[in-house]
Amino acid sequence: MIRVLLIAVLGLFSSCSEHNNSTQAVEQPASAPLAPPKDNFTVGVVIPSVPLRMDAGQTFALYLPKGYTDSGKLPAIIFFDPHGDGTVPLNLYHDLADQYHFILIGSNSSRNGIPLDQTQAIAYNLFGEAKSRFAVDPAKITLCGFSGGAKVALLSGASNPAIANIIYAGAKVDITPNHPISVLGFAGLRDMNYTDLVLFEQSLNNVQGINHYLIEWKGKHEFPTADVFKDAFIFLNTSTVENYNKKQATITKEQLKLEQDKKNEYLHAFQDKNLDWWKKEIAILNAKKKNDIMNERLLGFLSLACYSIGGGQLVQDKLDVAEKILAVYKLADPDNKDCDSMLTVLSQKKAAGPLH
Repeated sequence: MIRVLLIAVLGLFSSCSEHNNSTQAVEQPASAPLAPPKDNFTVGVVIPSVPLRMDAGQTFALYLPKGYTDSGKLPAIIFFDPHGDGTVPLNLYHDLADQYHFILIGSNSSRNGIPLDQTQAIAYNLFGEAKSRFAVDPAKITLCGFSGGAKVALLSGASNPAIANIIYAGAKVDITPNHPISVLGFAGLRDMNYTDLVLFEQSLNNVQGINHYLIEWKGKHEFPTADVFKDAFIFLNTSTVENYNKKQATITKEQLKLEQDKKNEYLHAFQDKNLDWWKKEIAILNAKKKNDIMNERLLGFLSLACYSIGGGQLVQDKLDVAEKILAVYKLADPDNKDCDSMLTVLSQKKAAGPLH
């Protein structure tokens, strides 16, 4: 449920002067709303945590660009990090915010694991906070997210008629906007979700009312680096991307199909193949990844799939299945700390024995 900002009302009553001893009733002035306290944020500095006025339990990171004043009306970008750390994108892009004169806001409350309807409520609250609390042009508020945060940005922006632009990276979710909107995506060549992002961008050709671009870059599953993300600021200022024709996805239809088929094969192999098969398959991927980046992405896909499936099996106490999935996880991503943590949980559950 979207919380509504409550503005306290202070009744201003005049009292009789000591020079007026009359008992005659005095007409009271009309009540006036008490203005919220004025903020005094330092400009040009990333502020890690600011409580929302409407709900102090929610916080956001804030960057006001150099030269910011209360009298101006600047565009703003609201970011969603999958781990709920709003400082991550602000630390990456604050120099760009100074260059292009943008306010940056990063949610500390929206994160992976929270139901999407709740994260959309968080996004709506931040949108309202930006409009009411800062010198923001309400027609120029952009939502931007990475990974799970990309889904929040896409869903929240598509359902909010006041949002004209969405920027996403590392993940996607199908949308049907209720208003015209522009969408800019970033797909890292080393991102395990690269092909999903390419296919999603292509699917937007069939959705009315969407102006869309996809920029391919050399990164992995992460927020784009500042030199790459500069195109987002250019896009928001001009509705175009610099040298866009040189930055579109380079994968062919045949390569795209091959990689998607491989992903589907691996999902079925979790049930059908034994650990010896997985050892051989993952050894092949590791041997080929230096010459074909698809194999690096497939290893990343296996890591993510094992994290998701293995975690689910652990929660359900299906320990035999979890043990197999986590063994594949360790082969595909041997240095992953999440895998080590899950293996520890598995050992503890096995030692405790079945629940009675």
